[in-house]
Amino acid sequence: MAAFMSQYIPGNPRVVFTNQPNKPLEYLYAATEAPTDGTYVSWNSTPQLAFGFEEDTKYIKRSTFQALGSTIDPTRSWMTYDPTGNLGADAATKCLADFSGMSSTGGGEHGQFLLADEISDISEGNPTFLASVYASEQLDIPFKYFAFDTVDTNAVKTMWARGDINSTVRSSLWYRFPVEHPDWIPSGLMRSYAGMGPGTLRANAQTEPHCPDIRDALNDEQDNVFNSMMGPTNYASKSLWLPPGTSDEIADAMSAAFEKALTTDEDLISKYAGVAGEEPGWMDRKALGDATKENEALLQGSAAIIEEQKNRLLSKFFPQYLGG
Repeated sequence: MAAFMSQYIPGNPRVVFTNQPNKPLEYLYAATEAPTDGTYVSWNSTPQLAFGFEEDTKYIKRSTFQALGSTIDPTRSWMTYDPTGNLGADAATKCLADFSGMSSTGGGEHGQFLLADEISDISEGNPTFLASVYASEQLDIPFKYFAFDTVDTNAVKTMWARGDINSTVRSSLWYRFPVEHPDWIPSGLMRSYAGMGPGTLRANAQTEPHCPDIRDALNDEQDNVFNSMMGPTNYASKSLWLPPGTSDEIADAMSAAFEKALTTDEDLISKYAGVAGEEPGWMDRKALGDATKENEALLQGSAAIIEEQKNRLLSKFFPQYLGG
């Protein structure tokens, strides 16, 4: 990014990237001490909305920052490996909601959706994990979750190959597979069974999503619970912010610079994809700002919902981790 952005930012300044591992400290610095002339930009992997409700970060809301845009689509997809081999012949054309009320998928080596998450995420009641379990439970599909120490992308692929699991709910994989495994989706070895929010799953480089959003199958109450767990922590990925107090004029100019670079510069887009595994999916300044306000409001009421579902779902499916 640093090698490209100077030519797009007004005045062509030198661009320097630094890593700030202490996220609360960086958030507080950006909110209270950073210059507001456009020379300091925060680029965060998640929106960090929770900091706006914590004493250590002085309850400064993310919505007070100037949103510039975000560079990665955070929408998750329910991906299943070798659906016909693991779930049966009918799985080649079905979607997740089609298995509602079934005790088995009807065939295959597994006869049910098998997923895994990290022990730490399960014991802590990670909201993203809880949302996936909640949707599976509410739709009453045949599924089972396993807990392991490490469940990163490489571990998931290894577990697929061994036959330990057959599914995962993740962002980016739907967009990365056309680059990393270009034959998997066209051959039917990989199928997306549902968009899992918080946004709407869009087409990847090979095809439109196979199946609709999971929320299409939920009622209003279920939808609210699901969004309360999935949305506030995941609605944007790799988002860019200017400090509170920065003028709209500066924010508009900086946003336009990043958008132009990340949507038109083919060399930058190619290099970005080589590092991230997918091309940037730009969310513009207004969309990010609106989504921030919406999810900030949602977060205020979501804590009680998340705690309730954590206790209920862990008691039902992972009693050994309750209170861990």
